[in-house]
Amino acid sequence: MTRFQPQSTSPAPAPAPLPLRPPASSGVALAYQAQAQAAAEAAAQAGRAARVTLRELSEPAEHAGVEALFAEIWATGPGQTPMPAGVMRMLAYTGSYVAGAFDGDRLVGGGVAFLTGSHGEAELDGGLSSRLVSLHSHIVGVAADLAGRHAGLAIKLHQRAWALQRGLGTISWTYDPLVRRNAYFNLTKLGADATRYLVDFYGDMSDGVNVGQGSDRLFVDWDLGSQRCAAAIAGFLSVPDIEPLLRTGRVLIAADDGRSPAAAKVSGRGPLLCGLPADIELMRKTDPARALQWRLAVRDALGGAMARGFRIVGFARAGYYLLEHPEEAEYK
Repeated sequence: MTRFQPQSTSPAPAPAPLPLRPPASSGVALAYQAQAQAAAEAAAQAGRAARVTLRELSEPAEHAGVEALFAEIWATGPGQTPMPAGVMRMLAYTGSYVAGAFDGDRLVGGGVAFLTGSHGEAELDGGLSSRLVSLHSHIVGVAADLAGRHAGLAIKLHQRAWALQRGLGTISWTYDPLVRRNAYFNLTKLGADATRYLVDFYGDMSDGVNVGQGSDRLFVDWDLGSQRCAAAIAGFLSVPDIEPLLRTGRVLIAADDGRSPAAAKVSGRGPLLCGLPADIELMRKTDPARALQWRLAVRDALGGAMARGFRIVGFARAGYYLLEHPEEAEYK
């Protein structure tokens, strides 16, 4: 979507995480209100920095505009779209998140998310009580000519504020684990956690971005009230130091050096690194066969490590996931 600026490595003071649904008229409830207000202010500031205006979309013509924009971003064929206007219309009407980013009168970005979950309760606008306690962000896209303006960040922070204002404490989504800029954005810029590796999650995809490449995804959970989230948004979430692991060979796959991926033999206890190609999106256009090799190699290495209980704890700008095992189990 966009490119992002380097992070400071300074520690950040952050508020303690808050429970999902605070008791009515409690100090925690007041803290929740303050957090939601701060989130709204952060979203507004991000919008100003990106020089875009963010707002919810409720009219069919607006949804049709987002459908057309997404079709352009994902390079779908005639009559195809990653998100139909009719679905957006129904999601917006029934209380889910459908929003657009505007540069003047021009629609330049959009986001669609739906309410989900099966436990607890949340108080929605108007005092309605709901058992839908989380938000799943299905799609966010920004026009290519806005690269570098951080409009994608503005949309995600707007989405976060929307969720907190409705008593929702988490947002989930999926992303392609091979795309470096998305990995850095999701894990470092937002402070989200990649919790599951999903093999070929959407099946065969026919759009111009994913065709013939499989649809493996990392499932992300974003704890909106966590210290990690607060530090990331403030720009203080540190980037992992991977040099010691590179020197000691704790590397499942080396980051792209212009060759095809080659899995290394790694054993024993300790953190692991899994590298990515420098630009998988370009590689899919210029050398789709090698791009598919990367898909399968990262599936085996990263997906295999997560299946063994390793967790992704960070992403380095050099193109490496950092993984650790909570019980320091041996990798073999």
